Amino acid sequence: MIWSLYATLGYNMWYTELPEVPFEDEAWKILVDKAVENGFNQIVLDLGEGVRYGSHPELAHPGAWTRERVREEVKALRARGIELIPKLNFSAGHDMWLGDYGKMIGLPEYYRVCRDLITEVYNLFDKPRYIHLGMDEEDDPQFFKQMELVTYRRGELLWHDLQYLCDCVRDMGSTPWIWGDIPFIHHEEFFKRIKPGNIMISPWNYRGLKEEHYTPIETKPAYYEKYAPLGYKYVEQDPLCVRYMERSVPTAEAGYDIVPCASICFGCMYNPDDVVEYFMQNAPYDHLAGFMIAPWKSTEMKNIDEIVKNMEMLKAARDKFCK
Repeated sequence: MIWSLYATLGYNMWYTELPEVPFEDEAWKILVDKAVENGFNQIVLDLGEGVRYGSHPELAHPGAWTRERVREEVKALRARGIELIPKLNFSAGHDMWLGDYGKMIGLPEYYRVCRDLITEVYNLFDKPRYIHLGMDEEDDPQFFKQMELVTYRRGELLWHDLQYLCDCVRDMGSTPWIWGDIPFIHHEEFFKRIKPGNIMISPWNYRGLKEEHYTPIETKPAYYEKYAPLGYKYVEQDPLCVRYMERSVPTAEAGYDIVPCASICFGCMYNPDDVVEYFMQNAPYDHLAGFMIAPWKSTEMKNIDEIVKNMEMLKAARDKFCK
């Protein structure tokens, strides 16, 4: 079973472009050591602008790993029992790292660059089992409110690009891995368009899964302002959380392999326990490939305590519910 840590190298996937890669070798060493200590067997590394790609060196920012460094890290981690999985987020909401290419969605140049990068990381990571494509918050207009330039896929373009990116990964011999957003927002359509087998899906929800662990909207002014007009009593009544509870297990039951992702990034300390217990009790075991924890922090010393805390909490959940 996969026990995975999401970690970052590049970080230009959100609202502000950083001039240098926010990554520190000291923090990386501790992160890897603690991953081994806590029994993790995989790290999914978000690359972004953090690699000096041979095919597109213009994407790298100061502090990016060389291709030699990538190969060395893959070998070093493998020797310690950890597979290093590359992640390239091609979601229109998380592709600032692509520079001008991110503004070319739908054009031939865009598709060429995507294939170039997928091909290169497949070789750099020595034929990884999976390549994570991101694709979260792709078709959610609410997410784009903070952006000055809004570009995202809808309708046929969404399905065309998802299939194209997955095919690029499969053509190399790896399995594409995506977040659960598109499968859950477009549930029935996803079943029709993307067949099970040779794709991995990560349902993500960082709130409580049990009612006794729900977050009352009164706990933060921002929660109250957002949810009180809708008549919600708990943050977990948000449609994102509702879809997660309604559609995660049926997706696995339909034959899709899943790796549920937990996190304490929103302050819900029950989340890792809830996630592991829920899926161990309810998901079909033959399609429950494992679990992931995502601290959602850059790999820097200022964040290392929180990163390690996330790992320790997933280990504790594994020890409780996976005996």
